[in-house]
Amino acid sequence: MTWYKTGTVAVTQGSNAVIGTGTSFIANSRVGDAFRGPDGEWYEVTNIASDTALSIAPAYQGATLAAGGYSLAPMQGYVKDSADALRAATQLIASGVADMQEQVATATEAAESAALSKAGATEQAGIATAAASLSTENRDAAQLAAQQSASSAQASGSAADRSETARDSIVQSEQAAAASAAAAAESAEQAEAVTVGKAASGDNNDITSLRALSADGLDRIRLGLAPLVGATASAAGTKGLVPAPSISDRLKVLSGAGTWVALPTGAAWGAITGTLSAQTDLQSALTSLGAQSYQMEVESLWTGLIGAAGQVTLNRSLRSGDTLFLKHSDSSTLTTQLVPVLDITSGKYLIFFASSSAVTQSFVGATPNILSFSSFTSGYGVTGIYSLKVSKKP
Repeated sequence: MTWYKTGTVAVTQGSNAVIGTGTSFIANSRVGDAFRGPDGEWYEVTNIASDTALSIAPAYQGATLAAGGYSLAPMQGYVKDSADALRAATQLIASGVADMQEQVATATEAAESAALSKAGATEQAGIATAAASLSTENRDAAQLAAQQSASSAQASGSAADRSETARDSIVQSEQAAAASAAAAAESAEQAEAVTVGKAASGDNNDITSLRALSADGLDRIRLGLAPLVGATASAAGTKGLVPAPSISDRLKVLSGAGTWVALPTGAAWGAITGTLSAQTDLQSALTSLGAQSYQMEVESLWTGLIGAAGQVTLNRSLRSGDTLFLKHSDSSTLTTQLVPVLDITSGKYLIFFASSSAVTQSFVGATPNILSFSSFTSGYGVTGIYSLKVSKKP
């Protein structure tokens, strides 16, 4: 894993607090990592409060500094990767639970709709029963009329015939009403059976399951998920339920093969335990790096003479991070202050100061190996363009 160096830090002598600017400590460090301060000493990260604040031990020993360079060296890479993987798995499980909750809500709504259908069918059955009762009353009235017509049959044969026809019509109406009532009652029974069936089994054409509404619903869903299948040398694994760890697995981690394995120890991993100060071999290596010597080197990018607006072609393209200075053509061959190159985009200005009265303006040309000059202080042409770099002593 690479060391994290983004941004700057503010440190105070004798304080454990480190305040970052332009840093992302939460995503790029862990408790136990090594912190190399602006003073070149190594400390242990003991707490990460936010992306811009962490604590170190022992307290900072160097001079107070508002903005200095630093490095974070991961000391527990295997555990960090496992923690990141566990965080991703937790997010995946939370997403699955949210999906199951949504399915349960949908199923509950369907059950309520079925109950409303049952109530509507029952109401229709009541209306049909009322119609049958009304038909029965009509039948009694017709029979009474038939009796009255019979008493006067001798006086009016045609009236008796009409009464007989009316009675037949009433009987047919009664039969039709009775059939309608029976059909309505059957519809109500079927609606009730469907509602009860849904609540009991949860099976329906548009609903996969309502079993989660029962007490053991979540267990049934869990049992329905396939277990995790680990990867092999020739085949990828498949996602699923993680195998339950036993008591003896409490200090192990889950491998890609789907089994619980012990954390690596021994010489291959440096046997890293305890605090940073306890790692004598690592401490020695870090101290050796800190004692490395460096030297300044000057690289010539161009020599010649230019004293009016124009451009020159450099020996190589400019690079972001270069530090440039110019040599003037005056009698003292005055050199300018150092100018850092932060952006090599065409048209970006570079202004060089030799003194308050000697200023040279230039800008990056169409390509990074072209440097164009736009103005000069009178008598101060340019005879050389140089880059200053730091290198490790052999």
